[in-house]
Amino acid sequence: MTTEQQNADTYAELTRTLKNIELALMATAAANPPNWKRPLSAYKNEWVKAIGAYEVSKDQHGPTVIFWMGHHYTRRCGSNSKYGAAIWFSRATGKGEDGETAYARLITFEDGAAPSAEPLPAYVVEKLG
Repeated sequence: MTTEQQNADTYAELTRTLKNIELALMATAAANPPNWKRPLSAYKNEWVKAIGAYEVSKDQHGPTVIFWMGHHYTRRCGSNSKYGAAIWFSRATGKGEDGETAYARLITFEDGAAPSAEPLPAYVVEKLG
């Protein structure tokens, strides 16, 4: 075997190894979405392509379903304003220990407003002494 053939074989083996590493990293990322945090104002920008996702459907406000690392993520929005305005994309991952559906978040857009502290209940105040 010539040096040129050995170099070609080594290059091919390195390429296969790097491809396997890439696939393993993609599988890990798909199983553990990052829940990126962005300001609410960034929701209207071209963020879908920036995170390597594809827009599946949209409405007049922006994307409603996106596809990332082999999974579909649906737009969600809280129904109360206790924690401020927020939009997030999540997918169901199965049932939790309590029997409730568990979700994984891909990205969250928040207005950055800190929630107000809740008053302490009397029994807690009593325990404080």
